[in-house]
Amino acid sequence: MNNVDKNEEFAYEYWFQFENIEDTCSYTQTKNLESRNSVFKLLNNQGDTVMFANIKVINLESQAETNLISEFNGETELQLENGKYRIEVRAINYDNFNLDFEIENGKQVELKIILGLAPELEVYQIDSKKELTETEILEIIECVRVNRSDFHKSCSDLNKYRIMMHI
Repeated sequence: MNNVDKNEEFAYEYWFQFENIEDTCSYTQTKNLESRNSVFKLLNNQGDTVMFANIKVINLESQAETNLISEFNGETELQLENGKYRIEVRAINYDNFNLDFEIENGKQVELKIILGLAPELEVYQIDSKKELTETEILEIIECVRVNRSDFHKSCSDLNKYRIMMHI
């Protein structure tokens, strides 16, 4: 519950947003024996490429930073010297990704990074005439999740509560 204003017709106010907790980042790392460059490939959990993501590669020994952008195919590459590195990936609508890795004996790496969805920016508001139970709130949230394009009409019961979105 976010607010109670007994002077309003819909006195009880609840806010929620979708976190995408089950949609997380992951990666696979392989040695890239045939290339002189390390390759970083960005995808989402549906297998689509993630373009124009900001990629920072930090040499952990010298603190030197290299900034890259993923291309249309979701890839970028960089030749790295032996040493320890951190890759930091930032992309709109996706969780941040960080990973420490090492280049040994001049063998470059190939990192396939799967970016999970970040929490959604939309915040929904339930205005209710009476205090809602946890079960009622969860049922309304599920209705909104399933009926995103028409949540106001499909999920509101104007005799009891209405649902709106904050932009």
